[in-house]
Amino acid sequence: MNGSKAVRKLCLTAMLMALSVVVGIICKNFFTWNVYYRVTFENFPIILTGLCFGPIYGLAAGVGADIISCLCSTNPAVNPLISLGAATVGLVSGLVPMLFINRKDGKGRKAPVIRPMLAVLIAELSAQFLGQWLIKSVAKKIFFAMPDIGFLIGLGFTCVVAPIEFFLIRAIIKNKSVSSGLKDLCDYDLF
Repeated sequence: MNGSKAVRKLCLTAMLMALSVVVGIICKNFFTWNVYYRVTFENFPIILTGLCFGPIYGLAAGVGADIISCLCSTNPAVNPLISLGAATVGLVSGLVPMLFINRKDGKGRKAPVIRPMLAVLIAELSAQFLGQWLIKSVAKKIFFAMPDIGFLIGLGFTCVVAPIEFFLIRAIIKNKSVSSGLKDLCDYDLF
């Protein structure tokens, strides 16, 4: 990878991290019922980062956005399990293209490739259910004594948020002006 491409990827990753932080703060202020229950779309930029730039960028964006979000909140304590959930969201969304979509350079997968939008759907659902719902719910149970019903409520929120985020990512990928800018930076045939 040439230096210019790496710098552009880092800059876009930083912008998507910042977007995640801003969206997270908005959701914390307007869509939170208590410490356990919140509708949030903060994973949308993290999943987009993982999809476009791979698992390492996605993981870094997830951890970075979570730490910055914690430092910007009224209680600036970083919870390692919550950060693990955010890291998992980015990592999983970056691993799915590696498994299901051909690399642009021809290296990698030999098995049949699924349609890119199906891979995006798989990435969104697996990242949301593993990172956001499972790991973060376990963290809330351990650190905040979330009642058991919180797992079901969190599952319900995830079932609502995941499709909305999928359609947002799909709209971005289908947008010609955005996709033309990301096409050269993306390692996989998403666009």
